[in-house]
Amino acid sequence: MRTHHTAAVLAAPPAAPPATVPLAVGQVLQAAQDQAQAAGFFYLGSTDALGKSRMQVLDRNWKVCSQTPAAGSRATTDTKLVFHTVKLEESCP
Repeated sequence: MRTHHTAAVLAAPPAAPPATVPLAVGQVLQAAQDQAQAAGFFYLGSTDALGKSRMQVLDRNWKVCSQTPAAGSRATTDTKLVFHTVKLEESCP
């Protein structure tokens, strides 16, 4: 009796589609996150642009000074967008 062995071929997951990175600079962090998600980006992060290592717990109390990757660039939707922020009453560096 012959036994045939078949190897299972696992297909790679489909590539994330590309999209245009939205402009977040100048926006309240919550609005920037909402806009990024509406554009298809869900892997989001934020940092304290003043280097004070503060957590952005209440997103509505922070504004975006800069972002990575740059607005207008094309990126796959699984790319992490990072918003560099300061509190609303602070000036961007």
